[in-house]
Amino acid sequence: MPTNDNQASGQGNMPARPATIRESAAATRERAGAALDSAREKASSAYESARESAARATRRTAEGLEANPVAAIVGGIAVGALVAALLPRTQGEAQAFGKIGKKIADTAKDAAASVRETGKAKLDELGLDRAREKLGALVGNGAKG
Repeated sequence: MPTNDNQASGQGNMPARPATIRESAAATRERAGAALDSAREKASSAYESARESAARATRRTAEGLEANPVAAIVGGIAVGALVAALLPRTQGEAQAFGKIGKKIADTAKDAAASVRETGKAKLDELGLDRAREKLGALVGNGAKG
């Protein structure tokens, strides 16, 4: 025996009762809250992990520099020479600096040559011939720019 007009006319089930709707909404809120808590925990864990990794990398770098400062100097010179070799002089720089720019560039080339020679001497002193050859090639190419 049909209990409402919708069932009597064959149009579907009874509408949901207010208590059922409240229960469903409460369950949905609970699941959403649990998902939010889980996401917060994962984000916090990822942040902590990244922070610890960065701290370890910083410590290792500092320890490496303290253990071998010559390598840091050679590496810095090599990176500087590489950057200098890759960056072309622009017309704007030539016009803006004119003769002063040329004088600065010449002074920088002389300084690079001096650093190269000092680095070679230090490497010879430490007996690092192969590294000296690589340094000479890198710095020599950068000083020619």
